[in-house]
Amino acid sequence: MVAAHPQNSEAAGATLAASPAEAVLQPDYLPLNLGNRWIYTRTESRFKKPDTVRIEIIGVPIIRWRTWYIFSHLPFAPGLESANNVPIRYDVETRRFVRLSPEGDVPLFPTGEDSDASFDASVDQEGRAVANRMSYLTCADCPDSGMEIVFDRGIGATAIQATHPWGTESYELKSAEVNHRKFGDPIPVNKPKEPGVRPAGPAISRADPTLSLTVDKKDKGAQLQLKVKNPTESFLSLNFSSNQKYDFVVREKESGFEIWRWSKGNFFTQVTHNQALLPEQEWVFEFFWDFKDNERNGIQKGEYLVSGILTTREPRESEPAPLTLP
Repeated sequence: MVAAHPQNSEAAGATLAASPAEAVLQPDYLPLNLGNRWIYTRTESRFKKPDTVRIEIIGVPIIRWRTWYIFSHLPFAPGLESANNVPIRYDVETRRFVRLSPEGDVPLFPTGEDSDASFDASVDQEGRAVANRMSYLTCADCPDSGMEIVFDRGIGATAIQATHPWGTESYELKSAEVNHRKFGDPIPVNKPKEPGVRPAGPAISRADPTLSLTVDKKDKGAQLQLKVKNPTESFLSLNFSSNQKYDFVVREKESGFEIWRWSKGNFFTQVTHNQALLPEQEWVFEFFWDFKDNERNGIQKGEYLVSGILTTREPRESEPAPLTLP
């Protein structure tokens, strides 16, 4: 494919000085699409034998109301050397690729005042800018640290060279399948795992969430709260057939007759989609019920059961909570 081309300090400084401060990586320089994959040859100066690194987009969940692309890993991105199942998206407002972290959205490739890094036009051996190619440069003047990541439009990262105190590390793209187009050598088919070898945990889990309901009775109504928690260490993928996510239902305890439902009379857009719940995180849905039935009449004294529902394609209902009106 393309080889990394480390720049000397003088050339790098001249190029950076001539570049606009707002230089950014456009979205087609790291195409985001389910199934996109890249295979690199990775070489370290400490070892003679190179190894193969395979990177793939393995899921497209909705997290916190945004669409994310789950990379199997991205070991050459700053701070992600050993991370797996990395959620990434392109933010159109800041014109940056961002990743999801416990602190929120952070730049995938930091630049600016807080980072000695920038994007610049990639140059050839004679210092001339190469069309449709960008470089991410960190610590260009550092003698024993820093890196250059070369991106080709429509393909992704094609070459990486990093300098460490212990030596150098490089990645060279050998094959890729991006947006249903193939580049470089044919991508080998994964061989079946050896018997007895346990596969790594999935990035997207199909396990059931845990539902818990609390009912806080007041003088003129009850505060209802439904918590939906992901008990696994993977992303929990939940399928919805509309933009409704939850519901609350009140039934007579003895007859089971439904007297009130939160969603009755509400309108929801009918659109099928998946949404992911982060590992070991929870959603909280709340509503204050004013003790009125579906016809807006006051309910009679008696014993009732309140349930919370996660309105997935196959709805999940909480254990009912008792409610007594004297």
